[in-house]
Amino acid sequence: MKKILFIVAIMVMATTASFAQFGGRIGLDLANFTGDWKDGYKTSAGLHLGLVYNFELADAISLQPGAFYVQRNYKDDFDNKIHSHYVEVPIVAKYNLEVADGITIDPHAGPYFAFGFAGKNKDTDQKVFKKRSKNGMGVSNFDMGIQVGAGATFSDVIYVGLDYEFGFRDNADYFNPLVDPNKKVHARNGMFMITCGVWLPE
Repeated sequence: MKKILFIVAIMVMATTASFAQFGGRIGLDLANFTGDWKDGYKTSAGLHLGLVYNFELADAISLQPGAFYVQRNYKDDFDNKIHSHYVEVPIVAKYNLEVADGITIDPHAGPYFAFGFAGKNKDTDQKVFKKRSKNGMGVSNFDMGIQVGAGATFSDVIYVGLDYEFGFRDNADYFNPLVDPNKKVHARNGMFMITCGVWLPE
């Protein structure tokens, strides 16, 4: 509930901003795991799409919340295809720098919150978010972390960007008696994002 109220507060703040603008986004995801699952899963391309709402806080500084549908796809050591689906809410602070006539770049960083709602191994029908004790991968259906990256806007309309997400939530956090019964297994989400989009007319 606190997270929802925080997001609503951000949207309310936007209505009082001196400048605000909607943008549409679509792009390619390259998801991975860090930690003990890093070598057990290979990156497979996914899709993200959604809307952002950018509003100025001060000269050259803006805040940009968004709402996205995000796929995180993998292949395991046996080349089984694993697809997972999230609703994701990033909230990044941006520094907007005009580097040439009609070209603006914006390094940015901020938290993201992701809510997994579906996912399974396409070859074995194993669930992604189901509890490990019930034949699932054991991935948490809630993730949060930091998104960092940079984007470029051309002629105030066309946008391209590159980001990386560092997940804070541990997907594993269990003991594997076949490897080491005294050591917990740990794994977190990570993801490269290549994005393009447009700014909608004010």
